[in-house]
Amino acid sequence: MDFGFTPEQDELRAQARRLLDHELPLDRILASSAAPPTLDRALWKRTAELGWAGLTIPEAHGGLGLCAVDLIVLLEEMGKTLCPLPLASTDLAVAALTALGDEAQRAEWLPRIASGDVVATVAILEASDVPAAEGIGARATARAGEVVLDGAKLFVPDGQHADLVLVAAREGAGVSLFAVPAAAPGVTATPLVVVDATKPAAEVRLAGAVLPERARLGSAGAAWPVLAHLLDRQAITHAAEMVGSADAALRLAVEYAKVRRQFGSPIGRFQGVKHRCAEMLCDIESARSLVYYAAWALDSAPEQVARYAAMAKALASEALDAAGEECVQIHGAIGYTWECHAHLFYKRGRQSYVWLGAPDEHYERVMGALEPRA
Repeated sequence: MDFGFTPEQDELRAQARRLLDHELPLDRILASSAAPPTLDRALWKRTAELGWAGLTIPEAHGGLGLCAVDLIVLLEEMGKTLCPLPLASTDLAVAALTALGDEAQRAEWLPRIASGDVVATVAILEASDVPAAEGIGARATARAGEVVLDGAKLFVPDGQHADLVLVAAREGAGVSLFAVPAAAPGVTATPLVVVDATKPAAEVRLAGAVLPERARLGSAGAAWPVLAHLLDRQAITHAAEMVGSADAALRLAVEYAKVRRQFGSPIGRFQGVKHRCAEMLCDIESARSLVYYAAWALDSAPEQVARYAAMAKALASEALDAAGEECVQIHGAIGYTWECHAHLFYKRGRQSYVWLGAPDEHYERVMGALEPRA
């Protein structure tokens, strides 16, 4: 295993940095977070033209056919600017379509996702917030070549912006996954009030939504093993964004500590501030190493994914939560004001800490059987 990045990955990182610094400076993120979250479709389309939306989509379907490590490089840079574009949720849908969809289903959706014409997401969790098959309460009823979906899905990432929602529903004794157009009759997406406006989520309700039977991805009742793997993939991609955000919070704190003066000296010269920044750096680098390894495992060691997804999510959650809080503290009173960027990272840290499971839940997975979600 080579822990270094390829020249192509370094160029991808540099390309992303240039675009995000120009299009999504923190001042713009701050201004947009005061209003109801909207998706900049023009910017999403532009990034799709650069290959971002189709990064892991096979070349046969209009994508670049790259791997999870390439995706992680991109998501880490997006985390640094608190980028609100729905790349992580769309990647999850791409992974689901690739794993469960037949050739006709992949040909129908993947090229449109790669071009940026379709924003896709996956709806798994519900009110129970249980990331296991028994937590699925939405029901699918098959009848005469059709399937009727009833239920509510919560915490659907970018659900209010999605054109396609892949919905997990109980069918018979198992769980199936269905490709549901957001505009289908009986489907409504309601934005949820969240702490971090840059990570929007929605409740998706299905009230007798009628779909053709071909909307089912894979065999009836057999989708859960793939969905369990998708939850681990989601934890890894989210952890990559968290590492990027934590790194940016640290840099923001350090830059302020260089210019803020107390007692005739920059506060960055005080031992108490130095130690806090050093501790943040150690936590962030540890989380970054776990995220990189977990991303490698997605491509090369699937039997290790569950373990390292849990470890990466737990450590990245703690690193970002601490970095966001310390960034505010180092800024002092100004860190609590709307005009300061520090509170944006604090909000990202607070929401990310519990999103997809708090660290304690993932530590329990690591200390337990170390098996994928059953």
